[in-house]
Order: sequence, then C-alpha cells, then structure tokens
Amino acid sequence: EESFGDTSRKARPETKSSAMDNQKLVRLTLAFLAGAVIGILVSFTVNCTLVEISINAFFAVYFGILFLLIAGLILWRVKNGDHPRPCLLMSFSSLVLVSGLLCFILEKNWFINMSWGFKVPLYSILGVAVCFALLFSIIDLINYCCGIFQSHEAKPLVETETQVYLVVTAAVVMGFIFGLVFGLLDVEDADMGHLKVALLRDESICYPIGGILGGIASAINQHLREESDDYTFNSLETHELDDDDDDY
Repeated sequence: EESFGDTSRKARPETKSSAMDNQKLVRLTLAFLAGAVIGILVSFTVNCTLVEISINAFFAVYFGILFLLIAGLILWRVKNGDHPRPCLLMSFSSLVLVSGLLCFILEKNWFINMSWGFKVPLYSILGVAVCFALLFSIIDLINYCCGIFQSHEAKPLVETETQVYLVVTAAVVMGFIFGLVFGLLDVEDADMGHLKVALLRDESICYPIGGILGGIASAINQHLREESDDYTFNSLETHELDDDDDDY
C-alpha cells in the first residue's frame, strides 16, 4: 500500500506538468492566431496608407498630422519613463516624426518622376514608420484596456526590454517588407481604373507575410511573458496550496 501511495504521489507532479504544458500550448496557439490577425490588419492599413499618401493630398496632410501626434505621444511616454530603452524608442519616434513631415511635401507627380532606386527605399522607410506607429498604438491601447478590466497582478502585454526589442524588430521587418513590395509593384503609378487591381495584387502578397510574422512575434511575446519567475511561481503556488488542502 505504501508503494502504491508513493507511486501515485510521484505521478501527480508529472500529471500537473503535462497539464501546464498543454495550457501553455493553448495560450501560445491563441497568441499566434491573435498576432496573425493583427499582422493582416497592419498589412492592410500600411498599404492603404501608402496609397492615400501617394495619390490624395488631403489624406497626405491627414496622415502627416497623425504621424506627428503619434511621434509626440511616444516621445512623451518615453520621457515619463513608461518604456525601457528610451534611446531606441526615441530614434523610431523620430523616424515617425520625419515621415509625418514628408507627408506634407510629397505629391503624386513627384512619386511618379522619381527613379526606382530612390522610390523603393522611400516607401520602405514610410512603411517602417507607419508599421511602428500602428503597432505601438495598438499595444498601448491593449495595455490600457488590460489595466482597466484586469486585476493589478495581470502582466502587461509588453513590459520587459526584450519584449520591446521584439516589437521594434517586428515593426521594422514588416514595415520594410510592405513598403518594399508596394514600391516594387508600382502600385502608386496605376491609374484610378486599375488601382484596385494593383492594390489587391499587393495585398495578396503582404497578407500572408503579415499573418506569419505577426503570429510568430505574438507567440514569442507570449512565451516571454510566461518566462519570468513570478508567473511560474504564482501558478505552482496555487497548485501546491490545493494539494495541501487535499492532504488535510
């Protein structure tokens, strides 16, 4: 009887470990799916923004003002110490600021007359700026909503220095690829009758890229959230208390 009891006690931690692994796998899967959706939405927004900046003077001014406001908001948040690595975020917020200023001077004719070697890098820079501003705005909004509807012990979506590096890297890679594809396909040069077709062709390439990159970045971010000792300790502590109650 004692050996049977010892065996059941030894099997209990293995069962708990397996259950925790399954729960973590589910959370990572959900994070990947959520990140894929966000990546597709970011791809759609970036491409539409580049189109409007290229062909519509009103929207160029509108996005220019919006970029300036977002850059100012990021600089203000960095100044108040809400993010780690302030120099890195200040550099990218400055890029958003410069992109906002570019929106006020760019015209369709200027884009058309530019050479391929200058136009594609410019769209890549604009794509990085749009993607960076959009991702950090979405993350700040999610963190704000989580702070309101969840308990104080809930961990923010992005908190550590490594997570900030992850978001910055995802924004740079996604924005650069979206801008590169947009410039290579000459979407802005299409006339109004074929603009929708050109945009759909561009999106057919960028949607899978945005979904895969967004899903991978989101899953890695979720893994980093669960990697800290506090998260693991709280989970184990709850199970241990339940076991103690059962023993008594």
